[in-house]
Amino acid sequence: MATAVIREQGVGVEVGDDTSIGRSNIIWGQGGVKIGANCLLGPDVSIFSENHVYADPRVPIRLQGNHRAGVTIEDDCWIGAGSTILAGVVIGRGSVIAAGSVVTKAVDANTVVAGVPARIIGQRSLKTDSLGI
Repeated sequence: MATAVIREQGVGVEVGDDTSIGRSNIIWGQGGVKIGANCLLGPDVSIFSENHVYADPRVPIRLQGNHRAGVTIEDDCWIGAGSTILAGVVIGRGSVIAAGSVVTKAVDANTVVAGVPARIIGQRSLKTDSLGI
């Protein structure tokens, strides 16, 4: 049996034009989630903009409140299947998040990251020959 409790309204979720959100995505918008235009989110992507506070071991975690921090995914990003984006993260324009990655900190524009936690594995760049092709 599953239950749910809505305690306080959050900031919400914004999604830009021509963005595709895959099957079984979870987007927790309490702290605010902004997803830009022309993004691709594969299946089973999870985005969290809120965390539980757990600093005091004498108090049950569920009674210690929450910390909210927005998530921003800028335009033209590809978030691979099964990736997790944590609260407070900004993913720069044109970035690629490899499948199964856990993103815990900001990703610069046109950067490719992978792993748990996600680390830089490459950069997207225009490669041209001497003719500019």
